[in-house]
Amino acid sequence: MAETVEFRSNGTIASGYLVKPSTASGPGVLVIQEWWDLDSGIKEMADRLGAAGFVALAPDLYHGELAGHDEMDKAAHLMHSLPPDRAGRDMSGAVDYLSSHGAVTSKGIGNG
Repeated sequence: MAETVEFRSNGTIASGYLVKPSTASGPGVLVIQEWWDLDSGIKEMADRLGAAGFVALAPDLYHGELAGHDEMDKAAHLMHSLPPDRAGRDMSGAVDYLSSHGAVTSKGIGNG
């Protein structure tokens, strides 16, 4: 089951793509986007992890900004203008969200 979720990120709200396995619970894994954005390829990876029994969360590090695979300049701009501290806070918030999610059975969170 896939859905868009929101989670706290250092006093702000961030979002991501969450996939739970058909068994309804499993180990948690954080899926990090490539420089393009939270695109269909990253969502498909999260879907595959969910099908394999993981609770997968792919945070939207660009906060809704998108760059197509044919938009190299835009993707480069998004990546280089992303404040590293915001990306870190968003990933940390995503880990906290997964760690406290009732469907996550693992004590730690993996990443990929």
